[in-house]
This record gives sequence, C-alpha cells and structure tokens, in this order.
Amino acid sequence: MSDPKAGGDRLGAKLVSDFPDGLLAHAPVMTNYLSSGKTSERRFRQISCHAITKSMADDDKPYADIAERLIWHRNLEGLTQQQYAEKIGVKRATLNNWESGNYRLSLDGARALRRIYGLSLDFMIEGIDDALPMTLRRAWRERP
Repeated sequence: MSDPKAGGDRLGAKLVSDFPDGLLAHAPVMTNYLSSGKTSERRFRQISCHAITKSMADDDKPYADIAERLIWHRNLEGLTQQQYAEKIGVKRATLNNWESGNYRLSLDGARALRRIYGLSLDFMIEGIDDALPMTLRRAWRERP
C-alpha cells in the first residue's frame, strides 16, 4: 500500500464492484477506480426531486382535511389569502402554511374564524358540520 500523504490510494486495486452493495468507505484520498462502476446500474441511479414530489400524496400532509375546509371557506367568501388573513388577524404566510396541509390550524386561528365567520371549532378541527349555521352547512354538504 502506498503512503496517502504521497498521493497514493489506500484502497489498493479494488473496484467498486468488489465492495458489498457498492458501498465504499471514506478514504482521505480519492481513488482512481470509482470510474469503473457503471452509473446506469440500479445502485448508482439517482431519483430526481420531481419524481419524489410527484409521488407524494395528500396522505403525507397530516392536516390536509383542515386545509380543505379553510380553502373551501376562503373561496366561498371570494377572498384572496391576503384578504382572508387580514380579516382573521394573521399573516398571509401563516394562512398559507395552514392551507398547505403541513401545519395545524392554531387554536387562536380557529377561534378567530369562529368569531368572524361563525365557523365552529368542531368543523374546523374535526370536520363536524352540525354546529355550522344552516347556510354554511348546506354549502359544505353540496360542494363538488
């Protein structure tokens, strides 16, 4: 074996295919033998970020049901995120986080929705529409 300080490689003449599962140990000096592995082989393929995000379903969003109700109500009111957020007293970015389904609606946010629009906490958090005013309940049940 050659001296790493002199620029020799510590792995000797081993090829990538000689290692189990194509895994390599870290070495202080890069070997010249990495190019002998075929990048088209399954263990070297990379998955693009577009393929990963495309495969993500709403199941990955823990609060997608709350987000659906928020978006439905905002669209029913005919307001933009900015207008809706100002009315309930939160930042637009906060509302956007709630509508993404990745963040939970805060208790203060749910209380503001109840105070300003008459949306019950049961409806916003649990999806129980019995406590909604009749016109909103009908609109919720008849949505496409």
